[in-house]
Amino acid sequence: MATNEQARSTACLAERLIELESPKEVILAAGEWMAYRLEQEGFRWLGGRTSLERRLDGRLERIRLEGSRWNRSGKLIEFSVVGLEVFDRELEAWRKSNPGLTVERPDSVGGIVCAVSFLDISREAKAIVTISANRISAVDSLCEHTKEVALPWFSSSGDPENLAEAVPGALLRPTGFGQDLLEFLVSRGLHEEARSLIRRILALGELYRDAFSEGRGLAVSGGRPMWHSPQALGWSSEVLGLV
Repeated sequence: MATNEQARSTACLAERLIELESPKEVILAAGEWMAYRLEQEGFRWLGGRTSLERRLDGRLERIRLEGSRWNRSGKLIEFSVVGLEVFDRELEAWRKSNPGLTVERPDSVGGIVCAVSFLDISREAKAIVTISANRISAVDSLCEHTKEVALPWFSSSGDPENLAEAVPGALLRPTGFGQDLLEFLVSRGLHEEARSLIRRILALGELYRDAFSEGRGLAVSGGRPMWHSPQALGWSSEVLGLV
């Protein structure tokens, strides 16, 4: 049962969401309300990054929000869930310790495991909160939908030993996160699981196999691919001794 203090805090969050007027302030209040709704799942609101974040044993799961470019006070206030991201500190440390076994990435994504545009996996990514009386219900609806879509997506890469079978196929496209997921498994010492991931990707078609072969050839010749390039997975598989 909620304490009086918790009830007052909840009422304060609701009051802020209903009474604020500027789009930026309303969206920040909506993020706080979503964090309240997702509190039992372990998420908290980081207003500076306009994201909901959950930390689990060195793993960071992030839900990014973004306001519409067309927002105007009294005219339109709209925001969307725009992306899901997973980072891992142990993977980041492995990459820093093994620079010859990975590719260059921006420092901000040194620990990236995988990411996806929420717009690619959902058709209900936005909430229109222009009318103050409708805000609570609109944000609650988006929050519930986000929970239904995001939590299984996060879980798919949460268990390294089952990751090779569980991650969505969209992450494994030639310019997707196959290399990042492979490195994540290797950083955990799960080389057989990493090979299972490679086999799954190669079974997706000739386009994948051709890019993989090109990447292996690049590694043999001493080259290095760009991050998210079609050749990245084959290159990593070669330099990591997985093929």
